[in-house]
Amino acid sequence: MTSVTQMPPLVTIIGGSGFIGRHVVRALAKRGYRIRVVARNPNTAHHLQPLGNVGQILAVRGNLRDRDSIDRAVQGADCVVNLVGILSEGGQQTFRAVQAFGARVAAEAARAEAEGRKAVAIPGDIADA
Repeated sequence: MTSVTQMPPLVTIIGGSGFIGRHVVRALAKRGYRIRVVARNPNTAHHLQPLGNVGQILAVRGNLRDRDSIDRAVQGADCVVNLVGILSEGGQQTFRAVQAFGARVAAEAARAEAEGRKAVAIPGDIADA
């Protein structure tokens, strides 16, 4: 008889290459989750791959100012976590753009992906706009 192997849940972490993100990635990897780390430049997330098994952690390109890239990044995810945040503004990285608009984009993309399922977690602060 052939047994069916169930895939571990897939968690998409937007901003997973940052200070808090690397700790979240490590904790989820230890628990066996598959992890998709979304970063504006996926090369900045390569330091996370040794935290898990081969193929367990994948870095993909995504930008909260580009809704299509976030829609692609959350596709197939069982859970979406938004950890993007800034401490100071510069150029297009304003508090409004990142903490308000960006958080809304992440939440809407996660909600659209979760259509018909019970729940999707979206931790993260949403600043008053």
